[in-house]
Amino acid sequence: IDPVRARLSISIALSLSLLALGGVLAVSGTSSSGLPVPGVKALEAVGAQVFPKDPQHPYYVECVNLPEKGVAPPGGNDYSACPLTDRLRARLVQKQTHLCPCELNPSTTREINAQPRLGGGRLTVVLYQGHAQIELIVVSVAGKLLVDRQPAKGSFEMGADTTADAPKPTPTPTIFAPSAAGSRVLTVPWYRQAFELSCESASLRMALAYEGIATTDQAILDIVGADLSRATFVNGALRWGDPYASFVGNVNGSEIALTGYGMYYPTVVKAATQLGGHILAAGEGMAPNQVYEAVLAGHPVVTWVTYQWVLLRRQDYVAFNGRTIPYAGPGEHAVTIVGVDPNRVLVNNPWSGPEWVSKALFERIFLTYNQMGVVLA
Repeated sequence: IDPVRARLSISIALSLSLLALGGVLAVSGTSSSGLPVPGVKALEAVGAQVFPKDPQHPYYVECVNLPEKGVAPPGGNDYSACPLTDRLRARLVQKQTHLCPCELNPSTTREINAQPRLGGGRLTVVLYQGHAQIELIVVSVAGKLLVDRQPAKGSFEMGADTTADAPKPTPTPTIFAPSAAGSRVLTVPWYRQAFELSCESASLRMALAYEGIATTDQAILDIVGADLSRATFVNGALRWGDPYASFVGNVNGSEIALTGYGMYYPTVVKAATQLGGHILAAGEGMAPNQVYEAVLAGHPVVTWVTYQWVLLRRQDYVAFNGRTIPYAGPGEHAVTIVGVDPNRVLVNNPWSGPEWVSKALFERIFLTYNQMGVVLA
């Protein structure tokens, strides 16, 4: 699916039960059949309760309180702020799943569209600047609104604005001879990231597999190491670890809560080399055409982009060692480019799976982290 031409549809069907959590929402009328008809504002309030605005930051999150935010009940994540039925609550607690992928990297936008119907209505919540759409089917009973997952066909639960600064080139990467063919798809296997924030490790794992090298996210992280120093603020400015030197934070942490972040290209190069991989090019300032030509020549490319391909504003921070770190807030992500055609690139996304993305979108988002990439043999 090309996210420029079509939205990523995440359909989650939900309905109402008699249990009220988080208050009672009034309905605006009653049909001739006696069924209540929720008002538009009442329905929109349900969507806003499921995907509220973070009280301290300019973005929208899921109603789930994560352990990283200071809530650590015996069952793990805390769903008490969500308007859920007992059935849905039990399911989420048991599986520790989520209603959208925004528990890791939040959305900077939220649009709620309500369509009242007899006995309830339909909500469409649009996140990530239009790239994710969540459908909520709401039914009202006795003036109370709750959500209760009743999976529709194709639905699932998640197991969890300015351009970036101009890139600062490092030594010019290897230039690959153009291929006569304008399209190629490499047989690179797709692996889901093993940990909440191990997208870089999983992306490298996929590229190494193309070389015939089997490894794991954990093995890569063991080579890279982690800086578990806590993020701090000095005169209002973020200070944290150096992702050029090691993984920053807890790989099962949260970018929102500043308990975990990620790692940049030198760490990927280090791990790949120690595991027997062959690096053909690595650095920042890697032109999109160099990425395309590398794939056409038979080489997968690990690239740094943003979660859900959202355009984020750079907010660089200074690491504890004094280095300035390209940073755009919660939203850093790494993927492996494994295919190309005249207008699109095929992405092995370690969070959501393989996807075709337009070159125009890829090139815009690729700027965020200074066109950072690693080309493997």
